[in-house]
Amino acid sequence: LLVLLFISLMDRIFVVNGQKKQGWHKFGSRHMMIDRNHDPLGQSIDLFLDTYGDAVVKAIRDAKEYRQTERITAFCEFFGTNSFAGWHDENDTKEVVLIDVNIHKKGIIPPRNFLKLFGHLRLPDVVYEGIFNVQFIDDVRCGLYPVNEGVVAKGVLPGKKPPHGLWMSKVKTQSWFDKLKKRSVENPYFASELRDNEREQSNKYIG
Repeated sequence: LLVLLFISLMDRIFVVNGQKKQGWHKFGSRHMMIDRNHDPLGQSIDLFLDTYGDAVVKAIRDAKEYRQTERITAFCEFFGTNSFAGWHDENDTKEVVLIDVNIHKKGIIPPRNFLKLFGHLRLPDVVYEGIFNVQFIDDVRCGLYPVNEGVVAKGVLPGKKPPHGLWMSKVKTQSWFDKLKKRSVENPYFASELRDNEREQSNKYIG
């Protein structure tokens, strides 16, 4: 499988834009809806609006294949310098980075189109383009790529056209796992994160 490989960041948030009527009006995380009063994710709302709000809408409107869409969902990572496994240091300066955009009735924008449309904005670094296989997974886990937590691999299955066959897989570094295991001994939150990540990493699709 040919993949584009992005650096993995931290907490995922999403925002929904009813493009022609409501603007960016719904905000949430993986687990809940949020508003500006949520601690700590509430601050991600204005960070997103200030950094990406108008620019994402303009890029969609300028793209012939997407300009008639009625709804956009943008996905970002929220993090600070000391963020780890979804935990955030309240003293850190936070930021958001755009990682995916879903177009109503069309699905997630494929990796190369995503880079083409939003490459003028801040995005996760692409650190690799090539084959997703066992060697690649081992190399990421052993720390051969310039990442701390890991990577998000994205691609399209052979013979398929987006949005059909679009796939994504996360691969974490062993050093990140070792740090999570150490913290899990003394903190129930990290113990839960460890279980979730071990389950996620235990079965990788290799083509």
